Amino acid sequence: MKRISMTTIAAISAIFAACSCGNGENTSAEVNLASLSGTYSGYSLATCQMFTDMLATDQTLTVTDNGDETLSISYTSDMFGEFSMPSCTVTASDGTCSISGSGNTVMGMGGSTSEYEASLKAVAGNGSSEFTFSVPSVMGGLTIVFHEGAVPPARAVAGSYTGTFDMTVAGSPSGSMTDFGCTIAYVDDNTVGITLDEITAMGNMTLSLSVDNVAVTATDSGYSLSGDIDTTSGSTKITGTVSGTITSDGTAAITFEFKPGAMPMNITGVFSTASSDSAE
Repeated sequence: MKRISMTTIAAISAIFAACSCGNGENTSAEVNLASLSGTYSGYSLATCQMFTDMLATDQTLTVTDNGDETLSISYTSDMFGEFSMPSCTVTASDGTCSISGSGNTVMGMGGSTSEYEASLKAVAGNGSSEFTFSVPSVMGGLTIVFHEGAVPPARAVAGSYTGTFDMTVAGSPSGSMTDFGCTIAYVDDNTVGITLDEITAMGNMTLSLSVDNVAVTATDSGYSLSGDIDTTSGSTKITGTVSGTITSDGTAAITFEFKPGAMPMNITGVFSTASSDSAE
């Protein structure tokens, strides 16, 4: 599963100081590289031909001033390997620092590792920093983007969950489904879409249920979700609401209160995960 945790935000004010070059473009010699140096905390998203936006939390990246108008950047990830960019150049324009360089990465699995050529392009300033590592020879082209700061709520909860879906109508049991899938898809930093496996309710009623524009909010124990259901299953109109929680360890409890077509009473469906290992 994807472990969900909040990361601390490194001091962005130092970046502004380093990039306070005014209008026009400045080279490394004219940028205060020492003030860009330090350890950045954040999260990373990896994309290749096999997957998209694989999340790694609690990530750190180190920037060091080499003293020769270049920066050394190192990034070690328990998921993605070790990256070393020993001699990166910096240009600055309109308050934003652009960093570029090349180096290598060491990655592998099962105790076997290999070294690959890699490149870096980064942007620092304007309130955020992103470091993009490209490894063209791995998995058809692997890109890893390190984002400084806390994991956005929608990124934290996005994933595929497996659990149970228990239904009631007017308080009476109306079916229960095990090994049931719930997919939560990232829309923007505070919004997700939810798609459920096909539902069999009240004996012979089958429905497809998806919910757009579900709001995600961080809480002390994890995240809360809320939204309105306004969709169709075949030719049947479905309306209602969705609400629930996903805890910091990934355990989900989400309630779908919905009315198919002209049915006089709502169906209440509760999706819940059996354990915290249900999100992938």
